[in-house]
Amino acid sequence: MQRISPFRTLDAFRGFAALWVVMDHSCDRFVAGNDPRFAHVPLYAFSLQGQLGVFLFFVISGYCIVAAAHGALYSGKTVGRYAFERCRRIFPPYWCVLILGTLATLLLLVAESHHWIPKINHPQAFETSPIYWLANLTLTQSEFNTKFENIVFWSLCYEICFYAIVGIWLFVAKRIAKARGIAAGQLALILGLAFTTFATMITLMLGRSIFPFDMWHEFAFGGLLFYLLESKPGTVAGYSPRLRRIINGLVAATAVVAIAFVVLSQLGMLRGIYPEHALRTAFCLGFCLLLALIRPYDEKIAASRWLHPLIWIGAFSYSLYLIHGVVLPFIDVACRKVGLDHDRYWIAFWIQVVVAVLCGKLFYMVVERHFVSTRQIKRLEEEHVA
Repeated sequence: MQRISPFRTLDAFRGFAALWVVMDHSCDRFVAGNDPRFAHVPLYAFSLQGQLGVFLFFVISGYCIVAAAHGALYSGKTVGRYAFERCRRIFPPYWCVLILGTLATLLLLVAESHHWIPKINHPQAFETSPIYWLANLTLTQSEFNTKFENIVFWSLCYEICFYAIVGIWLFVAKRIAKARGIAAGQLALILGLAFTTFATMITLMLGRSIFPFDMWHEFAFGGLLFYLLESKPGTVAGYSPRLRRIINGLVAATAVVAIAFVVLSQLGMLRGIYPEHALRTAFCLGFCLLLALIRPYDEKIAASRWLHPLIWIGAFSYSLYLIHGVVLPFIDVACRKVGLDHDRYWIAFWIQVVVAVLCGKLFYMVVERHFVSTRQIKRLEEEHVA
């Protein structure tokens, strides 16, 4: 089968999403502890919506991980290998930041106890119980109902569970492919993703959804989008007009259910659903629509010089996401110490953003790149040369 061409613009969106999250965390401590009027300053108002960047990551991850499952099904790669590659990509950089974060927390606690710095607005979670450390080492904080060593790690708990769900359907698809052919296995993987999405959205509407299924649909949107955009005669075994109709129907049905969820939520007809759930779902749907519209023009868009900074950041967006929560509190405190506060805090804001990006790049070069696949590194090098 033909190799699916990389969706290069996704790197720019990764960079934007990571930068948006960093912008949020570069001003939330300031806005929370000062005059509420600062929350209406356009720079801070936009930045404080940076939590939506996480859901951009979910959609992009859904697209990329389902693409990886698709590749594993066709290449004969085992489910164990799929799981190993996912864990290798996530855990080693995460563990390094966990150690750095623990040391930073201890340093902040010592500084606060000696009144060298004011008490920060985000209390640091530091415990010594074995369950706490087991949960934080394995990204099972939600399952064990423990605190996060750093609050930004919450999304990684969802990511790991999403990978596991895709892995389960990949296992089923490979078994079916072995018995009935690769085309049947491919169809099983598509149907499995769609079935899980429908089931979780219905339970969410009934107010009974639990972790991690309360956010699965945001990830699944990206996975189903992958099949909508990339299912072609040369890339999918057994491609036929019937398969295309099935994929189109599943995507349309998913969109209808998601829109119904948003509308019913806004009308107050769903119990246990907060307005932000509907906002996130609508945001992810809009993002998927945008991706579908720009996919045919991906190479031309990605070649734009205006996107090069975001594509550059996107290459180390995971490192930036991990490390920024460790370094920002120190920069925030240092800037306030020299008088960059209140009306001059915007200077401190941009200092934090720049330092976080530089630290993210440094962490990528020192740690993360050793756990990135050779194919990914080669692709990024080719894009850099281009």
